[in-house]
Amino acid sequence: MGVEVFGKVFLHLTEFKVNCIRRETKIEAKTKFGCGTFSVVGPLKGKPGKFGNKALFCGSYRCDRCRNPKLKRVRARIGEIATKHKLQRMATLTLDPKRVPRGQRTDRYIRECWREMRNSLAREYGESLDFVGVLEFHKNKVAHLHVLVGRYIPQAWLSRAWESVGGGRVVDIRYVDVHRVSAYLAVYLAGEKVMRTLELLPKRARIFTTSRSIVLWGKKQKGTWWLRRKGLSELYDATEKPENVRFEAVDDLKAFRLELLSYFESPPLQEAIGNRNVIGVLKAAIPVWKAGTS
Repeated sequence: MGVEVFGKVFLHLTEFKVNCIRRETKIEAKTKFGCGTFSVVGPLKGKPGKFGNKALFCGSYRCDRCRNPKLKRVRARIGEIATKHKLQRMATLTLDPKRVPRGQRTDRYIRECWREMRNSLAREYGESLDFVGVLEFHKNKVAHLHVLVGRYIPQAWLSRAWESVGGGRVVDIRYVDVHRVSAYLAVYLAGEKVMRTLELLPKRARIFTTSRSIVLWGKKQKGTWWLRRKGLSELYDATEKPENVRFEAVDDLKAFRLELLSYFESPPLQEAIGNRNVIGVLKAAIPVWKAGTS
């Protein structure tokens, strides 16, 4: 039965491709990426003949639509890392503004101080420390760091060491319940605070830092889904019978009580395949469709 379904889909699309060749227009090729303006499409595991169609959100901290959902995922992820690596101490390292060289950004300077501080910690304890750090700014626009570590460090030693690398004497370190790290970080990773931090940072600067032993997000695996320079609503309109349609309440539309089309399933669409080689698409899809059907 499965082979027959694959065969029918394959034949139908091949004929369709031969009779309806269409190239991308220059307008489509020049369309600029915006949050939700493009889509991703791909075969669905264990669902012969079905493709998923999903809106592509930018996932940027600077985006009003994506910021809060992404921060929620980040807090949960850091909570997982804290549990795995037993990061049960939260250190706050504050800069003395008088020690920052004139004309240098405080976020860059504190990163340099933290690099030296890591060397001091490694010498003191005989090994590199696992850590996750979050950059934040005070109201006076001077940067400071919140760092989760897995080792007890006396505050007096921490203060002396931080001062010796050029940071200052004001530090704080305290125990945190590893099971409540996400809730604890919610104070520092609230949308408004992160937005204020990003406004004071260069565009591509990061607000998170980790030791080499910790990977916040793993490398994305190469899959069988592809990018379409079309909005999801355009693909939806080209579908006769969309299935499993999902709408998402995104932050920038909540005030209007509106939800955004975020996903649907359908048979293979010419609009979704575009100029891709149909035979190649289906050859790549068949193993995915077969997975989980036996």
